[in-house]
Amino acid sequence: MDYNRNPNNRGYQSYGPVQGYGQQPGIDAGPRMAAGGYDDHVLMDNGCYEGDLANPAVTAFAKKVYAYFASALGVAAVAAFGGTVAVDHFISVGDYASVNTLWIGSLVTFIATYLIVVFSRKSRSRLKTGLLFVFAAAAGGTLAPSLMANVAAGMGMAIVLSFALAAVTFFGITVYVLSTGKDFRGIGGYLLIGVLVIVGLFLMSWFVSFPNLMTHAMMALGFVLFIGFTLYDTSRVVRDNFLQDDAVSAAINLLYDFVMLFRYALYFIGGGRD
Repeated sequence: MDYNRNPNNRGYQSYGPVQGYGQQPGIDAGPRMAAGGYDDHVLMDNGCYEGDLANPAVTAFAKKVYAYFASALGVAAVAAFGGTVAVDHFISVGDYASVNTLWIGSLVTFIATYLIVVFSRKSRSRLKTGLLFVFAAAAGGTLAPSLMANVAAGMGMAIVLSFALAAVTFFGITVYVLSTGKDFRGIGGYLLIGVLVIVGLFLMSWFVSFPNLMTHAMMALGFVLFIGFTLYDTSRVVRDNFLQDDAVSAAINLLYDFVMLFRYALYFIGGGRD
């Protein structure tokens, strides 16, 4: 979730349907720019526009990113199930310290692996690819206590509904952004403000007891915030990540977005159980 912005791109920019892929950079671009077509959209050396899935190289890269994402999501799901079974066992024997250890260890690994992958310069490193799956397993581990709390409270359906809501939202955004070619990288600054608001409210909740309505509003705000991050990171897949040839960083950002969408949906639907 890189906050770098294109200063000429406010919010999002729609580039419309792409025509004339054989065109060379700077040649006969005037009429289409005058029609409001491409503005800041970069015409690449092969005659295709930046972020355009009509470019075979862009399509191949996007497929690679989403293959990584799907594999990592599968690892996260298995880890979440295993973590839930482990939490159930620990609780049944009264070993609450192990529950805390599992959650804290998973959270630390989750944060550390994310930062290493995102800020690593070696985009094709095998270690970086491996860390993607370590991150996915840690993500599943961080979810285990919440999942177990909902199961114990007879709210298993809340888990199903939350996953369905996160999946429909995430994949709906994916199809929309990739099919329309709209660029949402310009909302990065607004997302940063949203993160600061969420963090501030979370810190306040340590000292002030919020009413349930306020807590639900925070969860809804968090969900909306990560809708924004999904728009932002999906736009980056076929632009920034493609130009950097960094499929692993793209996949870990998308997985982070999906996990947080699911987490906020579960908190909202499941009543904040943890």
